[in-house]
Amino acid sequence: MAPADLHFQVPIAHWGWTIVWFLWFVGIAGMGSVGYFFVRKAALAYVIFGSLVLGLAFVVSHLGRWWNLPRTLWTMVTNGIFNWSSWMLVGIVLLSVHLILSVIVVASHIPWLQRIGWLKWTATLSRANAYLALYAFLGFMATVYSGFLLTQASGIPLWNTSLIPILWVVSGSIAAIAVIELLYVFGVVESSVSTLAVRLGLGLDAIKLLAVLAFLHVALAYGSAGARIGATAMASGEYALMTWGGVIGIGILVPIAIGLYTVLVKKSKPLLAISSIAALAGVFFLRAVVLLAGAWEPLVL
Repeated sequence: MAPADLHFQVPIAHWGWTIVWFLWFVGIAGMGSVGYFFVRKAALAYVIFGSLVLGLAFVVSHLGRWWNLPRTLWTMVTNGIFNWSSWMLVGIVLLSVHLILSVIVVASHIPWLQRIGWLKWTATLSRANAYLALYAFLGFMATVYSGFLLTQASGIPLWNTSLIPILWVVSGSIAAIAVIELLYVFGVVESSVSTLAVRLGLGLDAIKLLAVLAFLHVALAYGSAGARIGATAMASGEYALMTWGGVIGIGILVPIAIGLYTVLVKKSKPLLAISSIAALAGVFFLRAVVLLAGAWEPLVL
């Protein structure tokens, strides 16, 4: 086929920075809920709730006509008609239920609310393992959903891979561990929990590094033209600095170096604070670079 038959569309399929922030906050809240099952601290519950609220605020602000969303939901409920094949509907349900459960968990940690007789049930419910398991499961599924949301975007082959949900879960777990480490730095979490989190974080960082490299390799070596355009932008193009410096350098290598120092030499709160902030930044950069590098598949005419 002659090169003239290949017609490139607008190179980059920008979804906007608001979606990057949405994906980042959902990852923190989602996998943070899994962490809360094991680390039941009020501060972590507040972070999860705040991340959910901010994430939803960013995604609603991205809508061109946000007032259509509550109207559509009301119409579906009153008519009893739900399109469960829609990833948008699935995401709305997941995030809404997760937010409701998060409100209950937060309420259980607020002393003045617990002095109100009819609200004491929130503390009883939030101590139940079954309830917290559901809370963790919905958080995990919300994180997976935020990854599958990209894979369903037709015409952008860089995103059409099952590696993205895996990357989102692994990096979301790293973000949750980073939040827990920051809570240890501020004296909220016990040292033993921090030690376990550092070791777990080392393993997840190694998995994340392999997954990012695999994502790039598959797109560059076996992807279609659109996937190669996006992956090239990540690997050696306009987003290369964000990939190698942000995602891998700051987000993976810095936490790994500090983690190894912590395990092999000694624990240092200032270094753990740096590691945690770097890890959170790396998770943000990962979502940004994958989102911003997405390119439309060229048209063959």
